[in-house]
Amino acid sequence: MKVNDVIQKCEKDLTWEDLVDLVANHNRQVDLLFAEKQTDEDGYLSWDAENWTSVDGKRFIRSYLLEGRTLSDFSGYNKYDMKGYFKPETAKEIRLN
Repeated sequence: MKVNDVIQKCEKDLTWEDLVDLVANHNRQVDLLFAEKQTDEDGYLSWDAENWTSVDGKRFIRSYLLEGRTLSDFSGYNKYDMKGYFKPETAKEIRLN
């Protein structure tokens, strides 16, 4: 996947595993920007971007954004949950901060 590294000011070709490792072990944040608005299964929350960070390498936090504003809702995941919820391949743009 093509990833824009904002810190090193370059484009990288990274795998899903590379992105998870950078978040978990290298204190990096991954921003996913979507072409269309996403909605949860209950229709409660809508967002067009999300940020992924790690607390301690084992716990991950997904923050939601809509039209440039960070929403107050967020979700927590463990490393096993990442396969089902961290989907950078669905984003129109991936940024590494």
